[in-house]
This record gives sequence, C-alpha cells and structure tokens, in this order.
Amino acid sequence: MADKDLSRIRETAQAYAEAVRATQRFFDRVDDLADPSVQAEYATLAEQEKRAAGDRLDALTAVGVEVPSIDDSEAGV
Repeated sequence: MADKDLSRIRETAQAYAEAVRATQRFFDRVDDLADPSVQAEYATLAEQEKRAAGDRLDALTAVGVEVPSIDDSEAGV
C-alpha cells in the first residue's frame, strides 16, 4: 500500500471520527428535540457523518480493504 493511500485512509478515518464527535457534542447541548432548528441541525450533522463514512469506505475500497459485513454498498444482495 502506498504512503499516499495510507495517508488518505488516516485522513478519512479522522474526518469520520470528528463528524461523529460533532454529533455527540450536539446531543450534549440539546434540550428540546422537537425544536425544528434542532432537527435541522441534526439533519446537517447526520449528512456530514454519512458523507464522511462514505469517503472513508471509498478510501479503504480503493486499496482493496473490504469487510462485507459492514460494507453496505451491496445491501440486499
């Protein structure tokens, strides 16, 4: 595996971890889940997590690292 591949894997894993931490910090400060602004902010955070997870999976897949039990790209097959 090339150094640039490993570096990309590390970067995407770090970005995913930070996205999850941002969501955790959000829930630490939320008081009212029914508030529309809270729901909108959560939707944004959830989308960031989803994008970061996809980037991480893409980086791993690009170098041949795949774990079918967690890779949902072929879900339902």
